Amino acid sequence: MDRSTARSLIYNTLSFCYVYPDEKVYASIAADEWIREVREALHLLDEKNFDEYLRAIEQAISGTEEVEQLGMAREYTRLFINASPHVIAPPYGSFYLEKEGLVSAKTTSEVLRFYHEAGFTLKEDLRDLPDHITHELKFMEMLAGEESQASGNEKIKLEEIQMNFLSRFILPWVPTFCEKVAEHSRYPFYLHLGNLTKEFINFEKNYLGVPEEPNFRKENGNSKSPLTPL
Repeated sequence: MDRSTARSLIYNTLSFCYVYPDEKVYASIAADEWIREVREALHLLDEKNFDEYLRAIEQAISGTEEVEQLGMAREYTRLFINASPHVIAPPYGSFYLEKEGLVSAKTTSEVLRFYHEAGFTLKEDLRDLPDHITHELKFMEMLAGEESQASGNEKIKLEEIQMNFLSRFILPWVPTFCEKVAEHSRYPFYLHLGNLTKEFINFEKNYLGVPEEPNFRKENGNSKSPLTPL
């Protein structure tokens, strides 16, 4: 495993953990083999400071009975879908990046255009909006995976696409989203997942060399990579 593959694996895992935990998803999360793989990937990146978050997640998913799955599903709904008087932590970038706090607005269209310009095609039966955290993390997973197979100018282009997407569409809202999750979660798994996600995004900011005040521009209209549809 090289560093790009390690990053891809971590992005893939985080993306999956923000999917609604039906019985199939919960079973995959409760089978803690993925924690070992993420730990190995982080150690390859010389990042052992994440161990405390992974240990906490291991403890949170120690039960595999039906009541645990139902509890996680209820908490997912409360945090991300439907809570009174408002959704606690909307998992959509547009909610945080639009002044009106709206979902499915200008930012959503910009994210979708970025996917297309990078050669990324969403499935026709996509269940959620393109700026959902699951899809944005999945996009980074696939870019990092492509980078691991690339060399020369193509590798440089893929690194630039990752830096631009992280700068423009992830860093401005995901840390705030993670803070909301960690602060308001009543279910330990999501609390620790929020902390882990925030720390990894901060690691990625440094790893990709994102400037403190990035100069955004239209993203890589000529950069194409043969990404597999989500």
